[in-house]
Amino acid sequence: MRDLPPLKSLRAFEACIRLGNFTKAARELNVGQPAISHQINALERDLGIRLFERRGAQTVPTSDAITYYRSIAGALEDMTRASVALRKSVRPPGLALATYPGIAMFWLLPRLSRVRQANPDLAIRVTTAERDQDIPLEDIDCAILFGDGDWPGFESHKLIEEIVVPVAAPSVAARLAKCSRAEILKNGPLIHLEDQNQRWFTWRDWRDQRSPETEAIDAGIVVTNHGIAIHQTLMGHGIALGWRGVIDEMLDNNLLVALDQEPLSSSRGYYLVAQSAFLKTGIGKFVLDTLSENTIAT
Repeated sequence: MRDLPPLKSLRAFEACIRLGNFTKAARELNVGQPAISHQINALERDLGIRLFERRGAQTVPTSDAITYYRSIAGALEDMTRASVALRKSVRPPGLALATYPGIAMFWLLPRLSRVRQANPDLAIRVTTAERDQDIPLEDIDCAILFGDGDWPGFESHKLIEEIVVPVAAPSVAARLAKCSRAEILKNGPLIHLEDQNQRWFTWRDWRDQRSPETEAIDAGIVVTNHGIAIHQTLMGHGIALGWRGVIDEMLDNNLLVALDQEPLSSSRGYYLVAQSAFLKTGIGKFVLDTLSENTIAT
């Protein structure tokens, strides 16, 4: 065991090779890029070889690094599988589901109450995270994630299409009733959703498709998840882009008002993501059927 390099360094190295660069590795491991560089330097000192080289603006693995990765990747994967299996063996029986805070708050929990009513003895645990890399798919039963349906090794079923409309509280909507799209974009107040990976529609997307002549748009307020954006909108603090399927009940009850009748849409959406084995179980089938009810389609 004295000859084994530090596990932190091995994790950083494995992520750098698998993901292709230090930035993505840092994001997945939830650390800064300098911490990844530090771990790689420590591993290079431990092994006595250079693992990465600078080529212009890129950092690329050496041939020794590729050979080393091929030798250790399987062992690290075995360790992961063994750890996941052990956690599952000691976890209380029930349903473990993960998603984003906004989806959990405004869409998932009301539907899970129906699952609970049909299965009163079922313990349900919902965890939330703002980033996909913080959701341990291997360690839960299922997740609701945003994307194009492609999660290698997992089965996915679309629950909500990406159909987006600008919304506001009734009092704000009344004040903006005679405003043009350009005026709404310029004056706001807009609530922006921070999205480093640029996956969700933004106000700039809405501007480009609905009011391309408008140059500057209101800087407004920037929040880190859709749940906060909708909550701030309900409180009358601004205008947000709302996902149909998530906000429909609020629209039906006049808690929110759509400011435009031409939504943005794409082929993306929110998916139930799980291993096939779970979806073949009784509870897995019931969860899928329950969450698929009233699916919003384009």
